[in-house]
Amino acid sequence: MADLPIKEGLFHIPESPDDKPYLTGSRCRVCGYASFPKKEVCVKCRRNDTVEEIKFGPYATLENFAVMRVGPPGFPTPYVIGYVRMKEGPLIFTPITGCEARDDALEVGEEMELIIEKISEDRQGNNLIAWKFKPTGRKVP
Repeated sequence: MADLPIKEGLFHIPESPDDKPYLTGSRCRVCGYASFPKKEVCVKCRRNDTVEEIKFGPYATLENFAVMRVGPPGFPTPYVIGYVRMKEGPLIFTPITGCEARDDALEVGEEMELIIEKISEDRQGNNLIAWKFKPTGRKVP
């Protein structure tokens, strides 16, 4: 079956090993505020003629995380979710992969890398893919 993004336009799916994933957001050319997902109007200064599309990623810093021991149907538990701060500015709520689902598995301030990965399947058996972050093993100074 096919790999289908959970929603078109939120992220870039790499097409080769040298291609890196990124999230698609926006930045206001006047006040500099960055948003994810992409907005048509700046949420800070409310201008609609100054917003441009930008790419976020692939690196971020872990701001906070939690281990989820109960989840929605179709999501195996336990799993890790958290907030990461993109180098370009926005704070992103995200699933975290590549680590054990333990309270001591990650450290706030740890560098995270964006990946695109299967999160579920639809009724037709297609893979639903979305963004996740995984630890790089490096601390951000």
